[in-house]
Amino acid sequence: MKDQKNIKNVILDLGGVLVDIDPENTYSEFKRILKPDVNISLNWDELPEIVVAMETGKWTKEDFKTTLQKSCKDGVSDSQIVDAWCAMLHEFRAIRVKLLQDLAERYNLYLLSNTNVYHVHYFEKEFKNRYHFPLKKLFKKIYYSHEIGFRKPDAKAFEFVLENSKLNASETVMVDDRQDNCDAAIAAGLSAIKVPENTGLEAIIKELL
Repeated sequence: MKDQKNIKNVILDLGGVLVDIDPENTYSEFKRILKPDVNISLNWDELPEIVVAMETGKWTKEDFKTTLQKSCKDGVSDSQIVDAWCAMLHEFRAIRVKLLQDLAERYNLYLLSNTNVYHVHYFEKEFKNRYHFPLKKLFKKIYYSHEIGFRKPDAKAFEFVLENSKLNASETVMVDDRQDNCDAAIAAGLSAIKVPENTGLEAIIKELL
């Protein structure tokens, strides 16, 4: 990270930084409801069409349900499809809420997440039910890829946030769990901190505080 004294803004990723994710749970749930002869890839690293379409807002809820319903066993409901899609999401740990509150005393906090309408509805609802205040209260502004139309590591995702919130790239650090996203942030003029795999915000908090 560049000189910490110059950093005024922290942009945080969600999955793998603030919320633990386990795609295997979603794979398992879809195997249970899909037809036996369907070979569908849900590997986020391979960026199948379904992930890109949902995370850039190209597909509506109806597009998603209609497409997957064709590959599901008879009798599978729309709610079962959505539940399988969201099975990868774990809870937002209390320790990370506290760390964000601590960070907010020193920096302007923003959220930039590659996500989709169903996942947002799920984790925002879970967060509010658990902590009794909305997730957006922790940040100056939240940017979801399906709403802005760009997903990391596309440079346009970082450019959108910088321009929309009028941030100076040299005063901003991106915290992410993927190296390609960190590299793209650096290429866009930001600093970056990579969160080690299978850890979370608490693993790198000393670099910020």
